[in-house]
Amino acid sequence: MKSGRLRRALGAPVRKGGAALGGWNREMRRTARDDVRRGSRPLRSMALALPAVGALAGMGVALSQGLLAANFMVVDKPFTIKSDQVVGGGFAALMHERLKDDGADGASEGMVRAGFKSAKLDGLCGYVHQSIAGVDYTLKIRAGEVVDGTPEGTDPEINASDLILEATAVDGTNSSFADMFLGKSADDVQMGGTPLSGGTAGEFGLEAGTVTVDDLTASAYTVELIGSIGLPQLKLNVELGQSTC
Repeated sequence: MKSGRLRRALGAPVRKGGAALGGWNREMRRTARDDVRRGSRPLRSMALALPAVGALAGMGVALSQGLLAANFMVVDKPFTIKSDQVVGGGFAALMHERLKDDGADGASEGMVRAGFKSAKLDGLCGYVHQSIAGVDYTLKIRAGEVVDGTPEGTDPEINASDLILEATAVDGTNSSFADMFLGKSADDVQMGGTPLSGGTAGEFGLEAGTVTVDDLTASAYTVELIGSIGLPQLKLNVELGQSTC
């Protein structure tokens, strides 16, 4: 859609590139008020999405001021996480079954459930695509060093504790493990002394004292933050269209 048509469709000017979340919220509130007068259903649908976006903005403020702690979860919407390097201690992994979509037909798929007792990340970028009233948007979160595929190991590092990731795929260009135990029963897998839940007795499990993964890319469905995470230089943006890190 050309920019002129897009501006008319949204009822608001659209700037090139990422729109800051705060500015996007203000513009959406203004267009939502206009919608009450004009009766435009697409704009009403977009206005209904504001509480969720506002909640994400609040989460971003909390993270920028310190640590987000205790059972933070993002579920049921596929998203991508990237980091130039992850160095973790107390690593554990197992196969986990997850119902597809709403699970109405009982269909399921296999997932990798991986946990870190502690982890240091060299940059973080995550994004998810979503359509609102037929218009594509990308919600993107970035912190620490710019993620460009090259581990730099410089400040600021991102530190996390008791971090669990559930994904259909986890890829890296290079990886190394130390003190690894393959084939442990999945119901008895631990990350540095803390049990990794979700395993079935007799199924395959893995433990390692330390793990390093370069150029990490994960197609994830769930992130469980049982402990805490610090995200320096946090940036949380909504961008028009479908973009990546």
